[in-house]
Amino acid sequence: MDLLEIFDAQNQPLGFTKPKIDAHRDGDWHRTSEIVVLNHQNEVLLSLRHPDKRYLPNFWDVCVGGHLDPGETYEQCAIREVEEEIGVRPQSSELQYLGNVDVVAIDESVSLYDREHAAVYLFQTNRTIDGFVMQPDEVAALQFVPLATVLEEFRSGKNSLDYTPPHYSYLKTLEMAAAFLKNNG
Repeated sequence: MDLLEIFDAQNQPLGFTKPKIDAHRDGDWHRTSEIVVLNHQNEVLLSLRHPDKRYLPNFWDVCVGGHLDPGETYEQCAIREVEEEIGVRPQSSELQYLGNVDVVAIDESVSLYDREHAAVYLFQTNRTIDGFVMQPDEVAALQFVPLATVLEEFRSGKNSLDYTPPHYSYLKTLEMAAAFLKNNG
């Protein structure tokens, strides 16, 4: 059973854990890490959620990531999730911390009331799609798309792919990555 540490709206620990499915059903705040993976052409790695996923199957994620295990730091989670989902274990020095965003995703049809305090990281790589190993039960496909294209689609609301909601928070995540690139050449 996956357990999550529960936090308040200000990201302060409440001192208890809950099964992940219950936290998502009850709308409890918890922590996640989001990692934007970019190649040297400033293309973002998109991952197609596996069709058997409980939440949001067959949607394209603009980052890899997941929930922190109890006692785990944001950075430890980021490293673990990149390795699990795309088969690459980044060094701490390869992850650029960009900041935190709050993510709220509600889908009443599957009793999902997801509230996350997400740490956002950037992982730049020279790997091609063939250099990744997809986690079979999580990821169905990978593709690189220019970061500028995905940003424009999110800003205009005219998406060429079914992106994982909520779009406002993932737009913020991608804007953080774009700002880092602009400021760090």
